[in-house]
Amino acid sequence: MIRALRDANSTYEDKITFIHVDWDKYRRAPISKQFKVRRQATLVMLKVDGEVGRLVAATSEASIKALLDKAL
Repeated sequence: MIRALRDANSTYEDKITFIHVDWDKYRRAPISKQFKVRRQATLVMLKVDGEVGRLVAATSEASIKALLDKAL
């Protein structure tokens, strides 16, 4: 879903840095603890001043798009 949204809107690619963290490999890593990622399929949106939103196990295109739009 995220890939399709990124492909459909080049502004996301221009304005957002995407970092994929493999849950199976990094669930106990410092990055998962720092951002309080407690389960698979978590999308955390950050800006310079901190977290602006989070989705957990969300599959709705509208909710993911809304979160991406917050970063713009």
